[in-house]
Amino acid sequence: MLVTNNKSLIIMGCIFTICALMTIEHFFWGVACVSLLAILLRVLSATHIIRPLKRLHLTCLSVTGLTILIYSAFYYRNIADTFISLLLMGCSLKFLEYANKRDLYVQCTALLFLTAVPLIFHYEFYVIIYIVLMIILLFWSFISITHKQSNRSDFKLIIRLFAPALPVAIVMFLVLPRTGAFWVIPNTSQAHSGISPVLTPGSIDRISKSDKLIARVMFHGPIPASRYFRAIVYEKSTPMGWVEGDADSAQRRQLLWYKYLVNQKRQPTGNGQTTEYDVILESLNTPYIPTLRYSITNQKRVFYLNSDVYTNNNNSASRQYLHFTYLPDKAPIRERLEKQQIVDLLHYNPGSNKKTQELVHELTGELTSDKEKVQAILRYFSTNKFIYTLEPGSYKGSTMLDDFLFTKRAGFCVHYAHAMAVMLRMAGIPSRLVGGYMGGEINADENYVTLKEYDAHAWVEAFVDDAWVEYDPTALIAEWDASSGESVVARANGISEEKNIWTYLADIKESIDIHWTKMILNFDSDTQKGMFKDSLMLVLGVVIMAFIIYFLIVLFTSKAANRDIIAPELVLMRKAVALIISGNSAKNPANEPEPEIWHTFGEFARMLAEHRSKYSEAFNSMYSIYFKLHYQQNIDRNTAMKELKESFTRLKKI
Repeated sequence: MLVTNNKSLIIMGCIFTICALMTIEHFFWGVACVSLLAILLRVLSATHIIRPLKRLHLTCLSVTGLTILIYSAFYYRNIADTFISLLLMGCSLKFLEYANKRDLYVQCTALLFLTAVPLIFHYEFYVIIYIVLMIILLFWSFISITHKQSNRSDFKLIIRLFAPALPVAIVMFLVLPRTGAFWVIPNTSQAHSGISPVLTPGSIDRISKSDKLIARVMFHGPIPASRYFRAIVYEKSTPMGWVEGDADSAQRRQLLWYKYLVNQKRQPTGNGQTTEYDVILESLNTPYIPTLRYSITNQKRVFYLNSDVYTNNNNSASRQYLHFTYLPDKAPIRERLEKQQIVDLLHYNPGSNKKTQELVHELTGELTSDKEKVQAILRYFSTNKFIYTLEPGSYKGSTMLDDFLFTKRAGFCVHYAHAMAVMLRMAGIPSRLVGGYMGGEINADENYVTLKEYDAHAWVEAFVDDAWVEYDPTALIAEWDASSGESVVARANGISEEKNIWTYLADIKESIDIHWTKMILNFDSDTQKGMFKDSLMLVLGVVIMAFIIYFLIVLFTSKAANRDIIAPELVLMRKAVALIISGNSAKNPANEPEPEIWHTFGEFARMLAEHRSKYSEAFNSMYSIYFKLHYQQNIDRNTAMKELKESFTRLKKI
């Protein structure tokens, strides 16, 4: 049996529904069905459509839900989603067991934890709307348990509770030390970033048409015309595909266990022109950070690997805001390769692709300079009829390269990068593949570049004159204009976005999201120090100002609360008495009694009847309604107050 009015049930049901929709990607569908059934049964029993469920029914439903949860946990092996599903199911089953107010308070407390779950996965600007809405609904549910009053009175109480807390919350956000989250839930779902730890000709093809947002790169100066954002370097060619070199693999394994990197490679230096830029990286569950080559940073927990790419040890479900400095005039850095690294960078299978080996010997056999050999191989791609396509068909077996170069001559970036890298190795030039993003879509108004999955790209680096030099054979085939504002890879893949009202709204939403990330999500300890510049007086001034505003709001709301202490039905009765004894009754003063201060409304009604006052019937009607409102329980106050106001209106017309 429901121990409170349906208002509490409706409010808590709204909270549960909103939280479920916000976390729909992180709970098991079997658990969702059980939870939905529990909510439906609760509503049907509360509205007396069905009888209240017996204990046996509740037990069967709970056991079924737990069985489905355990099976899903072992099947999907996702710890985060398991605990979220458990909390979701617990809140829904608790709806079925209301027996007293204690159960209601327990349910509200459980919903408080449930409302915090979506904040782990959502970082867009509209999450502030969700926070405010959940605060209102949660406190409204608590208030509805103990205060059976009108919705207007409920909202007045909520405002009086939260208005003083707002300035205090703002000053705490600005002043308190920013230490970061002390716990995170890892994002154990499959990563979709366009970048794979093992590069095969099919790895980028499967997701190259996806428009999933990867990162936004905000420049504090001119946007570079050539935008190759490197994320991972593949140095070893294996039968399974291209993988990272031993040095990078060892450093990534070290970062899995430690929060620092021993013997980190020294970042590039330069005294020429620089360009500052910020990378707003979405939650991808990958350690790959797309950056321009020859970038530097002092960002904490961001590490520079041996292959000139940046990584971190934070693969949690959180958006990251990273700052870098680009050195556009930096010349290729001269390096020395280790013996084992040279072996890996020259490795290929000499027993396969005989036609390709003969071709490379024909192109480079008489050349002595590595630069000339590279140009000869590039010239072969540009002068022969190669085709850029996402559907070249399958390339399998040990003669894959021969089939690509001499038979089909069709493929996408991985095919061309793989072919050139192997041909360079056949010519005796160490080479490797680079995976990342190319081009991106330029937002000229906000001066940033948007990188999406379909911008994923692969190109080649050759070790020429003791330095790594970048080459992109795919650009010769696809004829990309890297300086355009469009996503050049996407355009080559046949992906185009029509401009309409929805795209303009999406641009506005993205612009707001950018500023939200910069000002709120990126408000870390460094930003805080820059704002206050170690000024203790400024910090004290902000704190004092906040508390002054706090006391002013408390003072104002307290006066408003004091004015509302008198019950509305009592106010109407006093107005009625004042109306009767005022100038409206001056036409017949002899028939109107003069009440004393000790007279009650009932005594005054009796006096009006004795004097046969024309107000007697109307006032008695008001008094009977007032008596019910003021002294009786289980009465519909809204309906009764409406009747009281109508009676008062009739009295004024006499």
